[in-house]
Amino acid sequence: MDFSLSDTLKFGISIFSVLNPLGAIPVFLTLTKNNSDQEIKKISTTCGLTIFITITVGLLFGGQILNFFGISIASFRIGGGILIGTMALNMLSAKQHTSKINQDEIEAKSDVDEVGIVPLAIPLIAGPGSISTSIIAAEKFNSFSQYAASIVIVILISLSIKYILRSARTIGAKMGTIGLNVMTRIMGLILMALAIEFISGGIKQIFPFLSQAHF
Repeated sequence: MDFSLSDTLKFGISIFSVLNPLGAIPVFLTLTKNNSDQEIKKISTTCGLTIFITITVGLLFGGQILNFFGISIASFRIGGGILIGTMALNMLSAKQHTSKINQDEIEAKSDVDEVGIVPLAIPLIAGPGSISTSIIAAEKFNSFSQYAASIVIVILISLSIKYILRSARTIGAKMGTIGLNVMTRIMGLILMALAIEFISGGIKQIFPFLSQAHF
């Protein structure tokens, strides 16, 4: 059977850690502080849908996009690993990485129809790190069942993010800054391990003899 439950679950854990919706709550609250509860529901729904589309496109078409630009998956693994590693370092310090969103994007005002897409979904939550993770994960998929299971996981994650953001005011109040920072650091640790695996895997693809080496 081609279906690999471990690879699919690993993808789900990895992509949720990269998206880090709990870490996005402080910025979300800043962006939506003047919005009504009804508007927040609409923004959350738009954000969840945009995240689903972004990750799914990476899963299904990321490899073809790399081929179009003549980029090998090995090089992309190393580049993606470095990017995710820098994100992880910032998360371990409970900081928002600038590859996701900068101060100008936070201060830019958009209407309710747009703010759920930019800057919330892209680049705050589904930024370069999550796109890289989806493309690299899809490299290991070789059956319809794996793609189908991964898309189901993306749907579940997108729905969970929708409801996390919808309840952001309640979650933020209950967890507080310390609680949110602890969760961000835990996810940062997972991402750091993932980054190391991406980089080492890419290096071994470029230099196959290293796979046979014993240290």
